[in-house]
Order: sequence, then structure tokens, then C-alpha cells
Amino acid sequence: MKIEYNYDKSIGPIIFFTFTNKKIGFCLCHKKKERSISFFGLERFLCSRCIGILLGYIFGLVLNLFIIFRIEFSLLFIVPLVLDGVTQLFGYRESNNLLRVLTGILFGVGIVNLFCYLAKFY
Repeated sequence: MKIEYNYDKSIGPIIFFTFTNKKIGFCLCHKKKERSISFFGLERFLCSRCIGILLGYIFGLVLNLFIIFRIEFSLLFIVPLVLDGVTQLFGYRESNNLLRVLTGILFGVGIVNLFCYLAKFY
């Protein structure tokens, strides 16, 4: 396995993993200053949406210690981030940092719950 790092101005840092002549790239946070909030120096590493997602993961893990919601709730928690990102991508509107954090938190909780729900059946 070979690991490479590259930076693309339009999408941010990318980590490439090469396995047996197959190269797979993973995009990381773009760290754009205008889409970041000052929070204990994290603006240098994560944008507001990524901070929200990480907080959502933490909330989701704690929440799933007590209750695992049905899969429909997980999907409902994921949809706001997708809508926010897609409508911003196509220029219908401009999102703000508060909305990015809130939709990120919902997304993080939804993803953790989805994994916990699916793991319950295996």
C-alpha cells in the first residue's frame, strides 16, 4: 500500500491510497477561511460543516448508548446536509456557518445511528 498527499485548490487536500495498481482518493476538508469558524484553532484544520459532523458523531455515539432510532430517522437527519450542500453547489443560495454546523451535527448523528442500526442486525 502506498499513500500520497495532494492539494487541489477547488476541493482541498486529497489523500490517495494505492492498492495493487488501483488508486483511490479521499477528499478531506477544504478549510476555506470564509466557511470556517474560529473555535480553539480548529479553523486551520476543519470548516464549520466538518466541525458539525464531528460533534454529531460524538452526540450520536452518546445517544446510541441509550437508544437506537429507526432507519427512517437516520435518513431524515442526513437529508438537511445533502440539501444544504447541493443547493449551495448549484448556486440556488449561499449557506452560512451556523446552518453548516447544525446540518453537520444532524448528519453526524444520522450516520452514527445508521451504522448502529445496521450493526444491530449483524
